[in-house]
Amino acid sequence: MTHSPTPRFKTTPFSRRRRHLIRYLAGGGLGAIALGLVHPETAASREPDLEYLCSMFPQNSRCADYLPGAQAVDETGQPIAVDALLPTTIPGQPVPVGGLPDDQTTYLVIQSGPAIAPYGIRPICTHMGCTVDWRAEQNRFVCPCHGSQFDGEGRVLAGPANEPLPLATVVTRQNRIGLVDRAPSVDPR
Repeated sequence: MTHSPTPRFKTTPFSRRRRHLIRYLAGGGLGAIALGLVHPETAASREPDLEYLCSMFPQNSRCADYLPGAQAVDETGQPIAVDALLPTTIPGQPVPVGGLPDDQTTYLVIQSGPAIAPYGIRPICTHMGCTVDWRAEQNRFVCPCHGSQFDGEGRVLAGPANEPLPLATVVTRQNRIGLVDRAPSVDPR
């Protein structure tokens, strides 16, 4: 009787899947290397543009002399200088400024010292999107649509809104104030 030799390795569905996975990974790795050789500009890490870098990370050392975003302007459209603004402000009283592309007012938050906070308040009610007004006599923002109220830093005091007012990043450099239409990476409230 002749006996047929048994295969040394038995082929199972699992081993076929494993071989397929190994081929897939090897092919993908070789493809990535080939792409890097053909188009080295896509493989190399690109230097982010200064506007993006300084908008996202204003304290970065490369941003020491760069003012990201748009320069804050007063109601007449004139740029605001830090040394001219601070002596006329009261801590806790937001200061309305313009400058962002949507032409909507942004409120600078004045801290004790006085100093300008690294964030500004966008006066858009988080309930239904109405523009809120700063009422100095009440020391709060009030929504004219449904009565939501927010403190001088944009935190909710009374509903129906249940989220604080949105923020914009504020950067001060070389006696200038820059507004970036992006919330700070960490909400300081």
